[in-house]
Amino acid sequence: MLTTFINTLMSAEADALCGAGYGERSDARTNTRNGHRHRNFDTRAGTLDVAIPKLRNASTSHESVQ
Repeated sequence: MLTTFINTLMSAEADALCGAGYGERSDARTNTRNGHRHRNFDTRAGTLDVAIPKLRNASTSHESVQ
């Protein structure tokens, strides 16, 4: 449940950086997704496997995970 919440939060952040949602076509789009990478995220609830979205034309430093 916590993994789903974190993945959804990071996906929303990537959507905001791209200017459009995942799979959505838009003239306002400024970037595109390039898959995701899995990272282990240690929490009090245990180690979570989090899928961090990659963007094609920008580095992603997700503020929600820092």
